[in-house]
Amino acid sequence: MYIRLSLSLFFFCFSTLLFSQTPAKKDAIHKASPNMINADNYVKILWLDNNGTLQLNEDYIKTITDQQRAALGYIATEVGNECHWDGEKKADKSNLKCKLLSALNLGYQCSETHLSFLKKWFKDDLKVLERLQYCNKTESSQKIQDGFVTLKMMTNQSTIKIIYSAVGSDSTAQKKWSWTEESVYSFTKDGIKQTDRKNINGLYN
Repeated sequence: MYIRLSLSLFFFCFSTLLFSQTPAKKDAIHKASPNMINADNYVKILWLDNNGTLQLNEDYIKTITDQQRAALGYIATEVGNECHWDGEKKADKSNLKCKLLSALNLGYQCSETHLSFLKKWFKDDLKVLERLQYCNKTESSQKIQDGFVTLKMMTNQSTIKIIYSAVGSDSTAQKKWSWTEESVYSFTKDGIKQTDRKNINGLYN
């Protein structure tokens, strides 16, 4: 009888200890690391409405950091974002105003304001600096053009991730194409670098 009582007390104490620790384990498993990339953390930056007009998340854009501005400004350098001449087209094409670049306060497409800002932040990224040497001024009514459909951005402590979809067309060749790209950037208080870039759907022209 003494043995039975001892065994009962042992199993009771063991069960109490086991179940008291289980919730703590579950909490530890589901507690997200600050550096985890989670789809729920993406913020939509731009999209096309039902009329095909580019819409911007202007309230959010007003709050972003210079590192985020650099990442978005670089993407907007290579993909059309409703670009039109600001007034009469100048002989040197220096007054091409693009919707996203303007919201980022980066001036005209390929202007000194635009490129000097990107060169400052990407100063240690030789690949990006090389691509910026070939900045193209593409007005939205040109025969060969492309433009954003959607763009979203996720930011954590030291990483920015951007996923965007875009479409392009060649009215002369009656050709259309579309693609989705993902790019990742690491950043510090002084600079930013593109660490990965890949086409995840569709094809470039």
